[in-house]
Amino acid sequence: MSGGQPTPEPPAGQAPVRRPLGLRLLAVFARLLLSIFFRRVEVAGAERIPRGRPMVFVGNHVNSLFDPALLLGFLPISPRFLAKSTLWKHPIIRPFIELASAIPVFRRQDEGVDPSKNADTFTRCHEVLRDGGTIAIFPEGRSHDEPALVPLKTGVSRIVLEAEAKYGGIGSCIVPVGLTFDDKTRFRSRALVHVGEPIEPAREIAAYATDRDGAVRSLTARVHEGLTEVTLNYPSWEEARLIRQAAEIYNRPVDRGPAELPLRASFPLQQDFIDGYHRLQAKNPHQVAAAAAAMREYSDDLKELRLEDAQVASLYPAGLVWRFVAKSLLLLLVFLPLGLLGTLINFLPYHLAGLGAKAAAPSADTLATYKLFASLFLYPLTWLLLAAAAWQWAGPQAGPWAALAALAAGPITGLFAVRYHQRQDYFLRQVRAFLLLRSGQLSVAELKEKRAKVLESIRALVELDRSL
Repeated sequence: MSGGQPTPEPPAGQAPVRRPLGLRLLAVFARLLLSIFFRRVEVAGAERIPRGRPMVFVGNHVNSLFDPALLLGFLPISPRFLAKSTLWKHPIIRPFIELASAIPVFRRQDEGVDPSKNADTFTRCHEVLRDGGTIAIFPEGRSHDEPALVPLKTGVSRIVLEAEAKYGGIGSCIVPVGLTFDDKTRFRSRALVHVGEPIEPAREIAAYATDRDGAVRSLTARVHEGLTEVTLNYPSWEEARLIRQAAEIYNRPVDRGPAELPLRASFPLQQDFIDGYHRLQAKNPHQVAAAAAAMREYSDDLKELRLEDAQVASLYPAGLVWRFVAKSLLLLLVFLPLGLLGTLINFLPYHLAGLGAKAAAPSADTLATYKLFASLFLYPLTWLLLAAAAWQWAGPQAGPWAALAALAAGPITGLFAVRYHQRQDYFLRQVRAFLLLRSGQLSVAELKEKRAKVLESIRALVELDRSL
């Protein structure tokens, strides 16, 4: 991605930029919340982030306010974000974006907004880069629920090139960061933060003096290329479902147990399958269509039987099964008392947040954000009401201590409840799959046969693609 350009050294004597205290506290808070919402957040390529020089992080924007929270909480450098100006009118969101020292962007499509104010926005960005700081931009310009990147705005290229022209040789670079989710709307799902190769704008800086528009277009195209390398871009959501399933089957021909593949491990294979799908569809559409039909039938059968491909592929050796059962039952027993108490205390806010988000969220890319902000209000309110009730019940002498204990019990037992129900759900799903797959039912035997044929067709397509 560097285009053969040397990496410029940061200006002599430039001291590392210390993050504001508010930004550091917000980064810790974001990481804590996301570690609760997601079962796992994986980070890949963080070692590629250069140090001691001005940078612009660019990311894809598919999950509303979760996207900046992931960058803030899980990257080693906390940037200042560009955010649409209308967020400052939101009473819940405004304190967070002010604590993050966010810089407002005045978008033409927002009602009552004056786009001419963006001149000041650009100036503030130039000054951050001049001082060796880092900013973050989502160049698609909006959060969306499309299966691929949408056309990028030119703002990031203009900011970098204008800052370099204004202050001369400050050494800015652009770092693409891809955000991938296995199910972005589901609580306790997974996310991948994937850092790409830094983009060195040296050739566009040189061209900017004589051809500003051309330099901006060139750098924007390279930013798009960089983001494409760290994101999964599908032709459609239906094809996304089939390609993901095909990559999982190919990557797991036979497995000793239904272990979950890390997102960072499956990501490159999915990218290869997307590229191969485009090539083969153009040259061998009939063979691709036949494989897709078999894949679709197998996937529909999995859904009907409520099974996962990893379960169908597993051998379930006796030793592994007994160790899994013993470990699961022990953990469930340990978590049971506090897990049940946490379920009782947090039952109402959990379900109200989910129902409220589904009713209010305008699109799938904002659903998780609505859940999160509803939770930030409903859970503390529930814990405060519980503390007040404990104070009233214990009387004036023991009341304060009872209230403090009740207030602490809410979040602590809530975390135990999350772990308990997550383990219980996983245990019951695996037990059900094991019993069903060992039942000798004709449908299960047919399912295994279908999987074998699907795997054979996928391997044939892979070999065909390699031969092209």
